[in-house]
Amino acid sequence: MEKTVPVSQARSVGGWQRVGLPCLFLANAVLSLWADGFHRFEWLPWACMGLSELTLSARKRGEPFLAFLRKPRSLITYALLIIGIVGFGRNLYLMYLKHFG
Repeated sequence: MEKTVPVSQARSVGGWQRVGLPCLFLANAVLSLWADGFHRFEWLPWACMGLSELTLSARKRGEPFLAFLRKPRSLITYALLIIGIVGFGRNLYLMYLKHFG
């Protein structure tokens, strides 16, 4: 017989992803910072995505998702995600200008 897990207790992210993805994003941010320097801001989206993954994966087991959204921690997480997405768009635009513009 199959055992069902309630939606509030299900984890969508595995253990290695909770640690591995933020480490990968932050390592890429450090390498980009080291290669291009602080003033180019190409490292900023990677750092924001790594930090948002760290704060997003801090949701407790059994904590309802809507309760998680009401906390200030989630506002910071989504602000970091928006900054990261806008930064990746900026990086793609600069790469387009460099190669085709």
